[in-house]
Amino acid sequence: MEQLTLGFLAINKNHENSYATEIAKRSEPYQIQCVRFEPTSIDPSTLLIDGEKFDHHLQSWIQAKFSIPTFIYDRCFFNQKQTIQKSKPIVEWLKKNPQTTFLGIGLPDKWKIYNLLQSDPIISCYLPNTELVQEAVQIIHHLKLHSTCLLKPFTGSRGAGIVAVKQLSDSIMITFHKGRDKKTKLFVSLKEFSDWCEKLIQQQTYLLQPLLPLLDNQGYPFDIRLFLQKNQHGKWALVGKGVRKGYYGSFLSNLNSGGEAITYEEWSSSLSKKQIVLLEDELRTIISKLPPLLEEKCDRLFEIGLDIGYAKDGSVWILDMNSKPGRKTMIATNPKSIEKLYQAPLAYCSYLRNQAAIKESN
Repeated sequence: MEQLTLGFLAINKNHENSYATEIAKRSEPYQIQCVRFEPTSIDPSTLLIDGEKFDHHLQSWIQAKFSIPTFIYDRCFFNQKQTIQKSKPIVEWLKKNPQTTFLGIGLPDKWKIYNLLQSDPIISCYLPNTELVQEAVQIIHHLKLHSTCLLKPFTGSRGAGIVAVKQLSDSIMITFHKGRDKKTKLFVSLKEFSDWCEKLIQQQTYLLQPLLPLLDNQGYPFDIRLFLQKNQHGKWALVGKGVRKGYYGSFLSNLNSGGEAITYEEWSSSLSKKQIVLLEDELRTIISKLPPLLEEKCDRLFEIGLDIGYAKDGSVWILDMNSKPGRKTMIATNPKSIEKLYQAPLAYCSYLRNQAAIKESN
């Protein structure tokens, strides 16, 4: 069997070091050579990459020059303007390169996803009503009708930039997170709040959603994280589910915003048998319908992190979906799935290799 190369692509090649290393340690039986590199480390004249390859003898990464890998596992997170300008065009160019195959192409922004999924009669029922914010008056109008709302940046993850807005009797209060710290700000006049909104939407594009009552019986915010991956047969499978619980008085459950991971079993032990049966039925519907629908509407994917909201009235909501999910919740709540997580990219590469061989022989 011909040896193939799997390249970990990251803005900093040491990003997710232990995850990349654990996968590389298991790559020998698959006849796959693991390398890692940054988008900017490709020489435009020779197309050779200055990166690192995994040495099984030394069980560590060593400096190496190599050509563009057969398969690329994209773990690039574009948080700074500089990296967006420098690295993003290179990643987009690589995706179009016929010499390489990305395990997953990724998802577009949240507004695009919302519009693409709206047309599906089953999945659209799970999507909170969403508007693209174009002017402050939209937010004020929503507050007059519902007294609360959520403002979400249309790109990004980990709860960054999300703002909860609440109309009080004589003021408007906003709540947001700076890392683990929760901040609040009061606006005593509509004009003051409107000016703040205009400034906010000039900085980046925001979406407006209802502030759903997603609190447990003790008043803590939480969501259910479903981790889905393609298996060795190229079929979608649920790797595991966990629950992220935020701190009291917060509206976010992301681990980056001070949340903690608890097992799904521990969390669901407070539900009645009937509630569990109904919830699991909804989750099965989402798990079976959403991944193929996303691939049909967007592009090929390898894994998805799904954040599911469960409201007090038993309604189930798809809060967010991420094609580059983190693994903290899974590792903390599903220790038995850890080996599967490390093997999955290699097993999926093998599947893609076999599919390509079948195509060639036909």
